[in-house]
Amino acid sequence: MNDNEAGKRLDLLFAQARAAEQRPSMREEGFEGRLMARLREQRSESTPWFLWAWRSVPLFSAVIMLLITLCVTQTAVTGAHLSRALTGGYEEATLVSYYTGE
Repeated sequence: MNDNEAGKRLDLLFAQARAAEQRPSMREEGFEGRLMARLREQRSESTPWFLWAWRSVPLFSAVIMLLITLCVTQTAVTGAHLSRALTGGYEEATLVSYYTGE
């Protein structure tokens, strides 16, 4: 079959498709309405717990960042005093006794 015959055959098929009666099937009829009703039903259902958890991630991360900032600032202010209170000012002696096992 050469290109000319194939082109004629294709034109004939297109002409037959255009001439055929365009009647929607039962599946096609009311498709948009069924789809919209289904979407409305899914939206009306309650939101699952994991979606709420995912939406609250920015809030929890902000709280954690605030706590980290508070801990760092408090440690910077009381860091030297706290280590003196724990070791009594004998950090080197404490380390030596720890490493030597005495």
